[in-house]
Amino acid sequence: MTTIVSTDISSSPLAALWDTTRMRVLVEIDRQGSLSAAAVAIGIGQSSVSEHLRLLELAAGQRLVERSGRGSKLTEAGRVLAGRAAQALAALGAGEEELDALAGLQTGTIHLGASTAPGVYLLPDTLGCFRADFPNVRVHVEIAASGEILERLLAGRVQLAIVGATEAGDRIELEPFVDDEIVGVAQPGLLPVECGVVSPSALEGVMLLAREPESSTQALADAALRSAGVTPVGVWELGSSEAVKRAARARLGFAFLSRYAVAEEIERGELEHFRLAGRPPITRQFSIARLAGRPLSPGEQAFVDTLGRCCAASVTYAAACVR
Repeated sequence: MTTIVSTDISSSPLAALWDTTRMRVLVEIDRQGSLSAAAVAIGIGQSSVSEHLRLLELAAGQRLVERSGRGSKLTEAGRVLAGRAAQALAALGAGEEELDALAGLQTGTIHLGASTAPGVYLLPDTLGCFRADFPNVRVHVEIAASGEILERLLAGRVQLAIVGATEAGDRIELEPFVDDEIVGVAQPGLLPVECGVVSPSALEGVMLLAREPESSTQALADAALRSAGVTPVGVWELGSSEAVKRAARARLGFAFLSRYAVAEEIERGELEHFRLAGRPPITRQFSIARLAGRPLSPGEQAFVDTLGRCCAASVTYAAACVR
């Protein structure tokens, strides 16, 4: 006698309840951090969100959301389902875009993540170009350090990302699109800069102004400093490139940042850039990241094409400032 075990997912209680509204409930709770904000984002009442969540937890057989006085956050089980829900919603959205493309329309929404340097210094020009060419395609942008953006990509919070990371694991594909160099900067006169280079030993008694640990820029700079045998007198960790630049302009220490982040300050003479003597330049590529094997929607492909075309002016300007 042969026993047949059904693997039809549609027979599970959770699958029977799984619709786009309930998918969005989990995705928006993760994005917004509370049930009330998720309800506003979806356009339904908070009581409806609570009821949808109750039914999902009943079907899943475990808690999906933890509530506290500061809001709500997903449990590990909730994050798993929210990631899959976001992927499913993205696939449905891509299907709608493809149908619109067949009909000659250009619509849709792109959920884009970007690490700090490309997000702040390259993305604005591209968004302007893209809006001019595709006014009916909406772009939602989230900016954070590369490590955080890649986590949001894996969780389904964003479907496309621009990062400076050189590795992202097997689940993410990285497609390089533009070169970058990470350069040292300090207030003019703070360091003995000669012909654009500084001896590593000259940095020993100076404070290092650093980005947050998840920053790919900082990770590459730290590796270069270790390789050169540099031990700064101390490290001040700051929350953004702008904070690091302000501290450097105030003569509080030296920093290593993307040339796109410091090009204007270098041109104005507010910061002096340098490379490490006897060491190769710290170079990398900004890459477009997406989940491995996931095809781009028509809107996303149009954005990628626009990105390469419209950031050319910023690339040329930064390269001219950092000779």
